Amino acid sequence: MAEALRSKVDEGDESSFSENKVRSFLSPFTCFNHVMLRHGIGRRIKEAWGKLEHIKTEMSQLGLSVDRGESERVDSEVRRGEIEERETGSLLHQSSIVGRENDKKEVVDLLLRENGGEVNETPIVISIVGMGGLGKTTLAQLAYNNEDVTGHFDMRMWVFVSVHFDVKKITKLIIKSANGSSCESLDLDQLQHHLHEILHAKQFLLVLDDIWSENSEKWDKLRLPFQAGALGSRIIITTRSEKVALAKGNTHMYKLAVLSEENCWLLFSRRALDHRSAEERSELEETGREIVKKCGGVPLAAKTIGSAMRSRRTRSQWDLVLGSDIWTTGDTLGGILPALLLSYYNLPPALKQCFMYCSVFPKDWWINKESNTDVIVKLWVAQGFIHSEGSGDVEEISKLYLDNLLRRSLLQAAEMDSYGNKCKMHDLVHDLAQFVTGSDCSIVEIGKQASSKIKNVRHSSLIANYEEDADNEVASTWATLYKAHKLRTLLLAPSISSLPNNLFHHLRRLRVFDASFTSITKLSQTVGQLKHLRYLDLSYTSVKELPAAVSNCRNLWTLKLNSCFRLRKLPRGMRKMISLRHLELEDTHMLKYLPQGIGRLTGLQMLTRFIMGDRDDGCKCGELKNLNHLQGRLRIIGLENIGSADEAREAELYKKQHLHAISLQYYDRRELLDDEMKRMEDVLQSLQPHRNLKEFQILHYQGSKLPKWLEDPAFSNLVKVHLEKCQKCKQLPGLGKLPSLKSLEIMEMEEVRYVGGEFIGDDNNDRSGGGGVSFPKLETLMFWGMPNWEEWELRGGDVMPSLLQLEIHNCPKLKALPCNLPLLLQKLALNISNEGMLSGGPLPILPNLNHLVIWYSPELKMLPCGWLGQFKVLRILEIYRCEQLESLPELQHLTMLQELKIMCCPLLRDRYRDGGEGRGKISHIPRIEIVT
Repeated sequence: MAEALRSKVDEGDESSFSENKVRSFLSPFTCFNHVMLRHGIGRRIKEAWGKLEHIKTEMSQLGLSVDRGESERVDSEVRRGEIEERETGSLLHQSSIVGRENDKKEVVDLLLRENGGEVNETPIVISIVGMGGLGKTTLAQLAYNNEDVTGHFDMRMWVFVSVHFDVKKITKLIIKSANGSSCESLDLDQLQHHLHEILHAKQFLLVLDDIWSENSEKWDKLRLPFQAGALGSRIIITTRSEKVALAKGNTHMYKLAVLSEENCWLLFSRRALDHRSAEERSELEETGREIVKKCGGVPLAAKTIGSAMRSRRTRSQWDLVLGSDIWTTGDTLGGILPALLLSYYNLPPALKQCFMYCSVFPKDWWINKESNTDVIVKLWVAQGFIHSEGSGDVEEISKLYLDNLLRRSLLQAAEMDSYGNKCKMHDLVHDLAQFVTGSDCSIVEIGKQASSKIKNVRHSSLIANYEEDADNEVASTWATLYKAHKLRTLLLAPSISSLPNNLFHHLRRLRVFDASFTSITKLSQTVGQLKHLRYLDLSYTSVKELPAAVSNCRNLWTLKLNSCFRLRKLPRGMRKMISLRHLELEDTHMLKYLPQGIGRLTGLQMLTRFIMGDRDDGCKCGELKNLNHLQGRLRIIGLENIGSADEAREAELYKKQHLHAISLQYYDRRELLDDEMKRMEDVLQSLQPHRNLKEFQILHYQGSKLPKWLEDPAFSNLVKVHLEKCQKCKQLPGLGKLPSLKSLEIMEMEEVRYVGGEFIGDDNNDRSGGGGVSFPKLETLMFWGMPNWEEWELRGGDVMPSLLQLEIHNCPKLKALPCNLPLLLQKLALNISNEGMLSGGPLPILPNLNHLVIWYSPELKMLPCGWLGQFKVLRILEIYRCEQLESLPELQHLTMLQELKIMCCPLLRDRYRDGGEGRGKISHIPRIEIVT
């Protein structure tokens, strides 16, 4: 496939030659190359087929056969043995449980709570969800045996379900738990009628422990008799998978968290130390606590390891365990790996492969999961793990796989940060992944002796001991990696400063190469030998340019160059990389243009920056024409290089229906002739995007008016608009009729003096206003850097009824805020100056304001009397960079004020610091922060 793709691209290049003599001269050689290619590949296929025939003959001679049923039978027996060992009951020793009091209280509350306004469903299902070994069963037992619970329900039943969800078998077990009868001879219909009679008009509690099946049809069949129970009946299910919980139509999902380190220590020490003398406990505690950290808050791990350490008497024996390989082999983990192995066994084959691959990342490695940072999603695709049936997008399928692993608790999700949603593997799940993957994945530490099995490793990450990564040790590690001829993934440690020139000559099977965050400055030309390479990440490196040979990587799918601050140019041959789907160029500010021919990469789905060159260098606007598969965000830079409106229309942005965010950016040019300004306005009008757009941004625009399409209510999905440095615009665009706009940021529009009817979409601008709702969903409005803005009027009918946050910064001449600001407003941030805001009277009545920020007001010496008096529900007051502000007004009447922040206000700092003369006046505020 790689050679065929190379041939296809070369043919395309050949057809682009303009002189017939050149074409006719090359044709014989091209035909010869095609013949040789077909002959070579045909020979290799013949050799492979011969090997398969030989294996088949040997199998026949040895009497071997492929019996998939037998294989599944053996696997089933293995699972059955593990399940029998794990079978649970309802009884427990409560004295051995630590750290679950709050969890028990919340679950008991769900059991005893009246239905109230909930859906009138009988019974209500409560799902306890979490990874293996976390204590889901223990929590269910605690709730099941609670005194209030036992007295509340007429009947309680406990059934252990596990992997095989057999409706008939489970129904029998429920009946047996309810009244002790076995009912072995009854069919399913008879069983269900019998259970219906047992539960009739009774308020019951049923625990179904350790459910794995996602089959909602089986669940619907099982629960038919449950409807006979009285209102208030409850079912508790425990499961490792959110998807299982959702399939049960649950009303409540309770996600169980890990234990605190201190509670884990209590569990561990009870088993490992309680029988020892005080002197022994003191000697072993430090090492024991380090071992407990490896348990990662999983109680089963703490108990299992604690039991294993019970027979080890000395500190040296404990240190040996702490530093050994047992954490990845599972030999000493005893019961913890079998408990987790069930999670692995229950995965479909494709998910098993994806799960095992995650062990290539070091422990505690965060995996980003959000739009253009779906790292693991792209890596799975690059390795060929994701297969699409029909027209399905492999990346969308890959994202579903990731969500599936998250729901099964095999990956842990974290809260969203600036890099998106993050997830990682729990340490014990990482041990499981390493255990099941065997020698396929290896984490190599610089300076450490590599495994003798390195030659069979397929996926590896290189990590560094920052105290010992001397140059000779790095060189030794490279020499070791050269032996890994089967290597398909290589992730480099950030401390790597250079790459050997012959690295790729040895590792020709690489599909993924990630050197992000390293200090490398260049890439060897031998990268062109990587015909299988599909993922190349050089983000946050000091690379100045890519070698021309990169364009020979015709199978490359993802090229990430984010924050390569020194990158100046890309190879001219990039037009040959027709497999490229993702070209990420965020924060590559030294890159002044993209090479011509980018428009040939019609499969591109992500192009974060499209940089147009001038008349001699780089690609032109028209190269966007055929890139209609672009998704996500696109920043178009260098719009001043577009010569006319006709040229702008060639980009056909209105056809890019999958783009949800577009940023149009000009290089900052202060002075333009009138005809240049008119051309700029016409060009911008011709760059109308598709109406699916959600976010729009424009920077350094030098025209006198913004495009009319920006005001069109037909852009019904537009939720965010950012206008920055539109220096020549004298009035704001009429955005008030955009039905979904939630966030509006207007920055450095120096010519604007008045904001009124034109802003809300009143074309007459007659100061009389009109009816209807303007900015119906706007929640956040920010003005920044408008030095000549003097007056702001809100006219018309209902204006900004949803506004929650208003920020006004560096607008020194604005005398007053509109008196009719929305009453819903909750946060206000503004400057105050003698010439501006102080001269315009008091602030408007804002009864719901709970957060006030006074920012960078260097002239301000005191707040006007009565300014704060009206804010009865104010909870947060922040004051920044008010160097002349001497004191605050009385704050005692602000009874709901919870937080006061003062930053870079030297006079206030001295007055209100601890021991300062004014400290007593603010001492009633719970949280006070004063920073120089």
